[in-house]
Amino acid sequence: MPTRTQTLILWAILAAPQGGMMQKDVRPAVTKPDRDALTKAGLVAAEKRGRGLWLEATEKGWGWAGENLDAALPERTTAGAIVLQAWLTRLKAYLAAENISLAEVLAPRATTLDLRAAYLRITDGRFNQRVRLADLRAALPGVDRATLDAALTAAHGRDGLQLSASDNPPELNPADREAALDFKGERMSFVRIAR
Repeated sequence: MPTRTQTLILWAILAAPQGGMMQKDVRPAVTKPDRDALTKAGLVAAEKRGRGLWLEATEKGWGWAGENLDAALPERTTAGAIVLQAWLTRLKAYLAAENISLAEVLAPRATTLDLRAAYLRITDGRFNQRVRLADLRAALPGVDRATLDAALTAAHGRDGLQLSASDNPPELNPADREAALDFKGERMSFVRIAR
């Protein structure tokens, strides 16, 4: 099990766009005992390049990181900000390439399946029905408003889910107005899932 500093070193190496980096460029600075511990554990490979050492995460290192995203990190280090910046830069590129919103990755939310299941309970199993957001909120009593709003915002336009506003204001009752979701400056009061 890596120490907190060794874990941060591994995260720094994993964030490198080239899949590795010269030891002298890693922040936090890599000491020989830290490097030796990471290589002995099989998490990092070290290779002599010129006058320096190239450090690269191994397949085992990637696997360990994936299973230990919540591993403790040093609490008092400025290097953490450097590593975070590198990861946010990589995350931004990934989200853009995959056309995924940050809310889909990070926002605590009901899943699309939860939304779909609630929707189908309200419509007696039928798709392509207009459902009031007030009814959908009532069908998900354990989901707080912010969580549901994030899930709906992330799901809009995906998997057949569409939010819509009312073009007939008199049809909206007080519950509809209270349940409405502000989406890009428009008050959405209904949801429809096509399939």
